[in-house]
Amino acid sequence: MSYSFESYRVEITDRQFTRSDGYTTPKTARVVLLNDRLSEIATLNLAYPNLADVYEGIGKGETINLDCCLVQSFSATACKRYLGLDKSSLIPLLGLSAQNAFFESGISIDFSLVDFRGDVNFNNSYMVAPLVDFHQSTHSNGNFSLSDCHIRTEHFNFTQCRFYGSNMSFKNTTFSPGEKDFQDCVFNSNDTLFTNTDFGNGNVSFINVKFGSSEINFKVTRFGTGKVDFHYANFGRGDVSFERTEFGPGRVDFRTVDFGTGRVSFNRSVFGDGEVNFEGAEVKAEKLTFKRASFGTGNLIFDLFQGDTSDLLFERTIFSTNLSFHGARLNNLLMEDCQFNSMLNLHVEKCASISLPGCTIRDIAEFYTHGSKPMIDMLNISGVKLLGKLYIDDEACNLKQLIYNQTDTTCTDKAEQFRILKENFNDLGRYKEEDRSYVEFKRCEAKARLQRLKSKGFLHKIAGYVEYAAKKLIFDYMGLYATAPQRVIVSILVVYSLYSLSYALIMLMNIGIVEATGPSGAHLGLVAKGFYFSVVTFFTIGYGDFAPDGFARIIAGTEGFMGVFMMSYFTVAFVRKILR
Repeated sequence: MSYSFESYRVEITDRQFTRSDGYTTPKTARVVLLNDRLSEIATLNLAYPNLADVYEGIGKGETINLDCCLVQSFSATACKRYLGLDKSSLIPLLGLSAQNAFFESGISIDFSLVDFRGDVNFNNSYMVAPLVDFHQSTHSNGNFSLSDCHIRTEHFNFTQCRFYGSNMSFKNTTFSPGEKDFQDCVFNSNDTLFTNTDFGNGNVSFINVKFGSSEINFKVTRFGTGKVDFHYANFGRGDVSFERTEFGPGRVDFRTVDFGTGRVSFNRSVFGDGEVNFEGAEVKAEKLTFKRASFGTGNLIFDLFQGDTSDLLFERTIFSTNLSFHGARLNNLLMEDCQFNSMLNLHVEKCASISLPGCTIRDIAEFYTHGSKPMIDMLNISGVKLLGKLYIDDEACNLKQLIYNQTDTTCTDKAEQFRILKENFNDLGRYKEEDRSYVEFKRCEAKARLQRLKSKGFLHKIAGYVEYAAKKLIFDYMGLYATAPQRVIVSILVVYSLYSLSYALIMLMNIGIVEATGPSGAHLGLVAKGFYFSVVTFFTIGYGDFAPDGFARIIAGTEGFMGVFMMSYFTVAFVRKILR
């Protein structure tokens, strides 16, 4: 294993060093690792090879073994000069083992423009220099491993490298503060592992990196202070894991990243207080997940996100800052049991369904207020605690249908969602939308009661169905639950006309009579007499110039009640509209 240290000292002795495989050097290097108090952490006894011998071995095409060696000022450029090669050409290195080695230089450790072939192993090694440079190197036919290493450098340059071997690994490696640059690399290995890598403080760049078909693993990786930039990266066809990754307080940039067709997971990852930007990123996989991820105070941006066939999932996440999906294209957006403490922008361009079950919204949530109308098929706000406000255009979005398109919720769930919308529109002063939501709330509530009758006995079912039908007729059809005074007036005219015609029909069938008590009404016909008597009875005027007899008396009694009821119904609906 490699040790973390603050400083070190090197002692070269003239004592011969013999490695376990029999390799010997005339001198022994003793490297003492020290902590910040200059106390000794560990002592490494290493071989001390002659660089000229190493360069000659490279020139002869030999496999280079630097295990347990102190290598000072290694330079591929110096090797080319030593061998008389063009410094801008690739130098082949047919296999390299440098396990438990210690590389140091006052200027740079230079592995740039090296054509690595076969297995390359730096496991448990140390690299200490102002610059560690692998610029434009390539690798093929084997594994390339920088695992369990400790790299102390101001600038780690891994730009424009090409890796086509079996596996590429930085697992468990620790970097000191400084720049780490992987820009324009190609990782086309079977697996690309940055598992448990500690990048330390400083900017880390994976700009325009292409990962090919490999599986990419950044699980439990730690980024320190500084920008983490994956701008324009392409993750190919492999699975991508950032599970439990710590991104530090700097800006995290995944703009226009192509996450490819593999599964993508940011589950339990921790983001600092910098901006987290996925603007224009593209996912072709089935889903991208952020289950129990933690975000800081920086804005979280998914604007113009491209995932027409992908689901974006958040679960039990607290958002302390603004979250935006403006212009995003998704298959499904599921945010379950999340808490939004700041503004939430859900004005997507296209999304089959948006689900927010069990979420808490403490600020403004904008679904649609202006601009291009979002193409949405379903909206689920079951169990939402709406402490803030939801801005949505009811008519433009066909909100009623978005709720009814839910296939996995009950009528009780739908009723609760319409109740939430009703209260929301009331707070916004949009009373027309409030009335529409209230009507759907009462309808779903009635259907929920009806569904609960399925477990009751036969008589309970009959009584329940009769009650449902009566309420449907009186409360819904006749007045939209007292939200439509104009409909109540139409209902009044219909009821009045039915009663009027019933009097005429009773007299025609000789089962009752409406008889004039004075000469003024004697000349009226059956229909006119029925309409006249009905109006004075319905509105409880009661002139007394007509008197019912027989079955007409029973009808007249019910009409008096209906008249009072309908006028009260109209008064409630009218006052409700006027006084808000």
